[in-house]
Amino acid sequence: MLSVDVNSSPVKGKAKDDGRWRSNWWDFHPLVENIQRPVAWSTSSVIFTAHSSQPLLLGRLFPSSRQFIVPSPEPVIRSLSSFEPPSVISVAPNDQWLFAFYPGIEGDGIACLWKRGYQVDSWTVKECWPMSPGAGVITAAWAGVEREWITSSDGFCSRLPLRGPLTPVSNPTLLLVTQSHELYVCYARPYSPSLSFLCCSLVQPYFITEGQSRTAFHDVPSGPKSSRLCTRAAIGFMYTDSSLLVAMRSRRYPTTDSLAPVAHNDSDLGLPLDTPHGAMPEEQSPPLDWGALAEEQTIELCEVKLRFDGSAINLISYPLTPIYHSSLHLTNLAFTCAPPPKPDPNASPKSSPRKDKQSARHISETTAIFLVASFIDYDDYNSIPKSEMTSYSISRILPSPTVKSSWSIRQTGECSFAPRVILSFAPAWSPCNFRKSAVVVMLADTAGSKFRGGSRVKEVPVGCFIVLQLPDLSNDEGWDRPRIMSPVSRAGMDWPVSIAMSVNRTLLCAVSMTRVSIHCLPRPCASSPGPLSPLAMILTSALVSRRSIADITHVLCLPSTPTESIIETFSGLSLAQEVNARTGSAASLTLMEVIGAELEVYKYVVSSFSVHSLPNYEDVKEHLTSLWQNAHNICSVASTLSAFEDCKDQEGYDLDVVWQLVSLSEWAVAFLENIIKECLLLCDMTDVVPKVTELKREPIDDNPFFPESAPPADAISPFDIPALLHLVHPSLLANLLNMTSHVYQFYQWLNSMTARGESGQMARDTLLDVVDYSGLNLEALEDIFRNVHKEVSAIPGEQTRSSLARCHPVPAQHHELQKIVHMLSSSTAINKSRLFIKPSDLVDGFTNLSISAPPWKEQGKDVVTKAQLIRRGIGVTCLRCGQESEVVGEVGLPRHVLSMWRSWERTWMTRCVCGGSWVGASAS
Repeated sequence: MLSVDVNSSPVKGKAKDDGRWRSNWWDFHPLVENIQRPVAWSTSSVIFTAHSSQPLLLGRLFPSSRQFIVPSPEPVIRSLSSFEPPSVISVAPNDQWLFAFYPGIEGDGIACLWKRGYQVDSWTVKECWPMSPGAGVITAAWAGVEREWITSSDGFCSRLPLRGPLTPVSNPTLLLVTQSHELYVCYARPYSPSLSFLCCSLVQPYFITEGQSRTAFHDVPSGPKSSRLCTRAAIGFMYTDSSLLVAMRSRRYPTTDSLAPVAHNDSDLGLPLDTPHGAMPEEQSPPLDWGALAEEQTIELCEVKLRFDGSAINLISYPLTPIYHSSLHLTNLAFTCAPPPKPDPNASPKSSPRKDKQSARHISETTAIFLVASFIDYDDYNSIPKSEMTSYSISRILPSPTVKSSWSIRQTGECSFAPRVILSFAPAWSPCNFRKSAVVVMLADTAGSKFRGGSRVKEVPVGCFIVLQLPDLSNDEGWDRPRIMSPVSRAGMDWPVSIAMSVNRTLLCAVSMTRVSIHCLPRPCASSPGPLSPLAMILTSALVSRRSIADITHVLCLPSTPTESIIETFSGLSLAQEVNARTGSAASLTLMEVIGAELEVYKYVVSSFSVHSLPNYEDVKEHLTSLWQNAHNICSVASTLSAFEDCKDQEGYDLDVVWQLVSLSEWAVAFLENIIKECLLLCDMTDVVPKVTELKREPIDDNPFFPESAPPADAISPFDIPALLHLVHPSLLANLLNMTSHVYQFYQWLNSMTARGESGQMARDTLLDVVDYSGLNLEALEDIFRNVHKEVSAIPGEQTRSSLARCHPVPAQHHELQKIVHMLSSSTAINKSRLFIKPSDLVDGFTNLSISAPPWKEQGKDVVTKAQLIRRGIGVTCLRCGQESEVVGEVGLPRHVLSMWRSWERTWMTRCVCGGSWVGASAS
């Protein structure tokens, strides 16, 4: 047996009041008691957990403190006291479906399926159905998952092969393993008002096709023997294989007839597998004692095929040879599978196997899927239990003239963790080598100190994470070992009973009996061989897959993450966007997706920035705030430009949405004014070489943007104003140019038309006032931007990526920025008096005169349409930027108006202009 090196054993001896914490055997006993406190982490970064005592399903919007309650199904609402908290929670990979099972206390349990709305906290019950006692759900999985995106170290994105069976005519396709050793397939056909169900046995060969009558789902035992209930199960999908595997661990429960020779009413137990009435005395087995409540020493396996023959869905099951293991307490069971290697383009697919130089083993077997199991055993109840892990390789033996298709099952690794105890594990995945299978293991110490550095602290390390590589479960040195922290008052007790990885495999949510905690998972120690760092590769894959990046943001903003790592990550992300834009391999990875990710990270930094001891604290916080606000303005420019493009035709702009385009024009003109003001304020500095004004910094532990060893590149220069990035970045300047052109064309088009009615006249006058009194000549400004764009386009890509990663110009762009500032300052496109002095400033005199931009977040403005919010408080809020909108409620236009504007507005019904997800305004 392989023993994993997990540091030295705890110090023994000394009294219990010597400043050390210690675990006892009963602290680990919940791991073997099959306590169910499920947790699931969705792709929109919502953590679903069960209430500790009530039949309620809770959702938390990570990393915020917002929580909401998922609506319960009607049977649960009618009788809350008849159901336990959910024991199984599973969310679909596309984040559109949610499943949970409520066990019944003295009757049927309830299985429920929800469908998500436009907001991440909006869920409605699609369907619910009863599950009889003894046939409750053990685990759930989703078939027909989309192919996963991966990113190579050079930034190129590609998709992995398909995993599991094809489901071309069903969405969703939910797989459920029950206590009665059965597999339910719950699916919805297109345009079907309700779910359909198929069920097969997992302990005997079974075949069922769609449309057959649903008779008995459970095999009635031949006699009053002990009942077998499945207690743990796992469902595994393989790449390029339409079959799926199910692994089960069972426990024997004695029936009433086996416990005593006197017959009892079988309804007392309430299990569907009980002995039927009228069993003859000679059919009864010998009495069993309570020792029969034992966990079986085998892991049962079954192959299941889910097929579609063109008209009906078929379900076929083939039980495989079980795996024997003598340990009495299985704590976790999971499948993991690495994608197969790419086929050799030099190998001819028509060559015969005999001419192939590879070994016969590789010819006859497919890529293996690994089954990993963890066990805990108590030698006695006076010492800490022993834990171990075992791995098995399961591969299909391809058919040959002499052998039919079968499976090869063999043990490949085994390891123990003494003196530590394994809490749980999950499949691991390295961004640098995604074809390598591994598992990340959560280990608990049994003793430790309550002090660090001679003083008592609030949290102490109580364990660590390690990564074991498959197939032999050897220690993988290519990963770090983050510590598991716990409050001093709970050290050595209240260990997690269930875990869930974040969507991008960077964080882990652990649920114990009393609390929910978040931990950082191991990260690769070595850097990637290409220009992209591991975090940049993970971030790129997340954006291409349209997954939330909240967990990556959390890691990037940790105090241990230096500033340069954040800049390096965003520079690599920009490079990946350019690489995929040239090849056309990942259309969903746009420049705005990159900007949205930067917005989220910089805003998270500001929200966690709390070092008030700095002399220049306000200046630092203001600078960081301006970074994410500038990123949001970049996204708003792009969305405004797309609105004008969508609402324009050969004859002009859509007359039905004049007011909507006027609102966007007002915002665009105000934004242009802000940029020009910044340029004019710098015009006196452009004759000299800009001097870098470095912020005075002190050692800070909880601010990653200003660590003790911060390089001089982090200094703030007068030319590092974020808004000026629009003038020296080719793509941003192109968007600014096109937006200016559309506003000017819309201004001319509306000015040349005769207004129809009072509303049209008011819209026309409003736009004329906005443009004429702005102090900007849009036509001349457009010409300047066009001339500047030719020179800006020649800036090297390294500079543009670096400036985009920092959200402000870099020193290498300052010279070009000087020329642009001079050109704007000396041009006739700007009327300085009108630009700086507005009529509204003169109403109350010069005391209110201000050359600074108005507050960035205008109260009562829609973040998408830039118009006034009609019904405040009932719209939606963006989780990323925190602004409100009413596009989901469709209050911008009457429902009978079918326009190009409505089509544009619908593109933002699921996401904000910054790429963030919507949440209901009432969520708290």
